[in-house]
Amino acid sequence: MKKAKCIIARLKEAGYEAYMVGGAVRDHLRGATPHDIDVATSASPEQVKALFERTIDTGIEHGTVMVVIEGQGTEVTTFRTESGYSDNRRPDKVEFVNSLIEDLKRRDFTINAMAMTEEMAIIDPFGGRGDLDSGIIRAVGVPEERFSEDALRMLRAIRFSGQLNFRIDPSTKQAISEHAENLQFVAMERIKAELDKIMVSVAPDISMKYLTETRLSCYLPSGGLFEIDWSEYPAGNDPLSGWFYLLYQNGETFNSIRDYRFSNQDRKDLQHALEASRLPHWDDWVFYSFTERQLALVQAVSHKTVEVKRRQQALPVRSKSELAANGRDLMEWTGKKAGPWLKEWTRQMEKAVVERRLANDKERIKDWFIDEYQRHT
Repeated sequence: MKKAKCIIARLKEAGYEAYMVGGAVRDHLRGATPHDIDVATSASPEQVKALFERTIDTGIEHGTVMVVIEGQGTEVTTFRTESGYSDNRRPDKVEFVNSLIEDLKRRDFTINAMAMTEEMAIIDPFGGRGDLDSGIIRAVGVPEERFSEDALRMLRAIRFSGQLNFRIDPSTKQAISEHAENLQFVAMERIKAELDKIMVSVAPDISMKYLTETRLSCYLPSGGLFEIDWSEYPAGNDPLSGWFYLLYQNGETFNSIRDYRFSNQDRKDLQHALEASRLPHWDDWVFYSFTERQLALVQAVSHKTVEVKRRQQALPVRSKSELAANGRDLMEWTGKKAGPWLKEWTRQMEKAVVERRLANDKERIKDWFIDEYQRHT
């Protein structure tokens, strides 16, 4: 917030209006530490750039310039109005204005449509502070207009309900229900980002209930999967835990949610966690074969109390690289070239060491391998 105040002071010295806006004001009033503090100003992007030594054009066509001070960036945006949303996301026309109120009027919800001076005075033309105190998510102005401007705002309302443990204003909720089908025109990356935030929110069950009640879930890939009991979901800091809970409770595989475009690592972790959840007993081989994150996903749902990290640290080896022998040794000891046999015998050697049936010593591994190999071939 200190950097934002410095930026505001510089803009005001030059004769422009400038205020902190958006989520930072909301969080400050809630007593939370503000993140990503944005500044709105009457200065044009060119005028902002002329006042500061280092700036980055992050969205200059829409009036946004990032001012960098001591390596930290703060987005500064010119007061503006927007009109025409043919793609249900971006405005067809952006017009710079000199009115803070006009700028705040275009924002999504009243709790996000407040501004704050550098002296921490609040400017609240739409009753955001009252809604914040009452725990209400209410669209600014006419809800239908806000949601036609950007259909993702409907899902944002759902997300804020769980993130803040707020209820959605009835007229805002009704407008979401009536415009729910427009969610299908929103980019999947944006949708997943909101769902991820729901998964780690304070009260995800509230959000999921609204998701179903407003029919937004009907316009999500495999939307019916969300219609489960979320009251037992143990939300944490990893959004993947919510996706695992979704699959686990529905008895589904990863393929049912592949449209959400997970990273390769997240896909792998979900698939392996589902595999681990089907194992009746977790022995050393399980702690070796699955990562801490994969087993943590299962633990959150199955209520297993074992200390995964401690069990993994106590293993004789943590990876193949720690084995005293490798595939090249097996080929040397047999005189055979690489082939399917090598993968199978390497795995058997690995498993024997992990399960403490074989010491991780090269000579002992050699004796064991030659004996086992001759017996089975």
